[in-house]
Amino acid sequence: MSGFSQEKSVKTPKSKTQKADKYFKIGEYYNASTRYKKSYTKFKKSVDKGRAAFYAGECARFMGNNVEAEDWYGKAVAAKHKDPIAFLRYGDALKSNGKYAEAIVQYNAYKEAEPTDSKAASSIKATETAQAWKDKPTRHRIDNMSVLNTKYYDFAVADNPAVKNSLVFSSSREEAKGKDNDNWYGEKHFDLFQASMDNNEKWSTPVSFPGPANSEFSDGAACFDATGKVMYYTTCPNNNETNSQCKIMMTSMTDGKWSDAVSLSFNSETYTCGHPCLSLDGKTLYFSSDMPGGMGGKDIWAAAWDGSTWGAPSNLGAGVNTDGDEMFPTMNKNGRLYYSSNGKVGLGGLDMMYTTNEGGVWAEAANLKSPMNSSGDDFGLIWNTETTGYFTSNRDGGKGMDDIYSFLVPPLKLAVGGRVYDTDTKENLEGAAVELFGSDGTSLSVQTGVDGMYRYELKPNVKYKISASFTGYLTKFHELSTVGLEEDQDFVKDFDFPLKSTAKPITVPEIFYDLDKSTLRAESKKALDGLIQVLNDNPTITVELTSHTDYRADDNYNMKLSDRRAKSVMDYLVANKIPADRLTWKGMGETTPKAVENNEEYLPFKTGDVLTKEFIDKLETVELREKAHQYNRRTEFQVTGTTYVPKN
Repeated sequence: MSGFSQEKSVKTPKSKTQKADKYFKIGEYYNASTRYKKSYTKFKKSVDKGRAAFYAGECARFMGNNVEAEDWYGKAVAAKHKDPIAFLRYGDALKSNGKYAEAIVQYNAYKEAEPTDSKAASSIKATETAQAWKDKPTRHRIDNMSVLNTKYYDFAVADNPAVKNSLVFSSSREEAKGKDNDNWYGEKHFDLFQASMDNNEKWSTPVSFPGPANSEFSDGAACFDATGKVMYYTTCPNNNETNSQCKIMMTSMTDGKWSDAVSLSFNSETYTCGHPCLSLDGKTLYFSSDMPGGMGGKDIWAAAWDGSTWGAPSNLGAGVNTDGDEMFPTMNKNGRLYYSSNGKVGLGGLDMMYTTNEGGVWAEAANLKSPMNSSGDDFGLIWNTETTGYFTSNRDGGKGMDDIYSFLVPPLKLAVGGRVYDTDTKENLEGAAVELFGSDGTSLSVQTGVDGMYRYELKPNVKYKISASFTGYLTKFHELSTVGLEEDQDFVKDFDFPLKSTAKPITVPEIFYDLDKSTLRAESKKALDGLIQVLNDNPTITVELTSHTDYRADDNYNMKLSDRRAKSVMDYLVANKIPADRLTWKGMGETTPKAVENNEEYLPFKTGDVLTKEFIDKLETVELREKAHQYNRRTEFQVTGTTYVPKN
């Protein structure tokens, strides 16, 4: 299930648990667990009780029983088990049961015992992240498929294209064919079952899947090709057989019957392969394996079809794999590869991830977060529509050991809204036209009401441009994008439209010159780019540029200096493809002191203040006087016409 190969090493057996150690070594965790628990009750010495409890915890971990794992690791720590790894395992078990604060206590204990091991620090960070994800869940809705689940293991859902509205899944329920129990879990060997949904959305009673897949061994985790006539699945022989390893098998349907199963070429008796998944074109098979050359534990691998057989597998790399376990790969129609990992940052146990292939390299996987992932094991995700699908989890509240869950991704709630108002007076502009243009061809227009407000509902994965226009005001544009958004968003705060009236001069902010010079500074050019945008957004206007100085120096000098400065602005605009016949210019010297239009733009001065020589000379500090001089040294533009037509 969440693991499918035997533990390959074990500490030197102790005589008092020799039989339990033997079972543990060959992967018969159910039998081993029973004997470790029994030994624990009989031991008197703390060292013996600690070891028995620790390995009882290990058995529970391999069987996917997080509650028992927590209990027995806790007993091992209480008995002062000599291996510090008990702290780490106890922390992992607590995390898998959603007890994040308690888990961090154990990780810190491990850090103190093993200060050179980075696992403690990374586990603490991951647990803090898990808590944050749990506190802010995504919009996914989760439901237990109780009609399909039992008190046993039910997991790894697959879609069979050959049977409409059907699911194939793995289960250890009583109806499984095998006579013996699986020595790993202590339940019946896994079989494949199939259920179908009728037109009333009612599921049929699951029945055994036909064909060779359901043997005396554990069979499950299947996938189908696009026709539903070729199936790949995992088979795992009894754990106590010599060199037995899980393998991927293939069977095909001819004349209504499934053929004998064939083992794939890359299977081996020395490593395990399982959880097959076909690419959309059927030419690549993804699967999980602990074959040599991986990154540790089980990794996701890929094999390409060469026309006659599956080629040598390649590892998907560090964006996908870790030194932990990566398993249960699946692929949806948009090319995303989904899988589960316990080696990347997650909420606990196996977490579902997704990745995409970018230029031949698999990108760093993203976690699906809560509630798709839980503190337990979550895996085997498939999509049956663009917004619905199924996965497996052993989270709290389930019906059995592993349960099948359905999920729904509600439509994103995306909107943009704001207010259109006069920049200077702050008064609402009723009747302003607000137009929305989308990269998907959307073209909409609304008029603002008395409150100056507008609002649009948006679509996912679209780039938008919004304009606001009103007679006697400059048109203004905003841009936004919903591409890649996965959470609801209301673009309100940043999408007001303060519009400038064309009835009075408009200051271009931050047009700076060095003292006694007319050469534009770099930061001034950046500000003028905003004026270029205004002219491009309003292609029918013509403007007059005026430049102003402060009152220092004589009138004649200031007039000539302001002329040169106004001309430098015009030259910059023309150099940036603004037609010269849209522009006129003149210098105003010190003749027109700045009249403050609003408090916000000209702090600390107030609306109505005029920065004359008399006003400035009365200011209390040099700093205030310098600020007033800077406001007077400005460049403005006045709209002189609104019917400009390019001459071409």
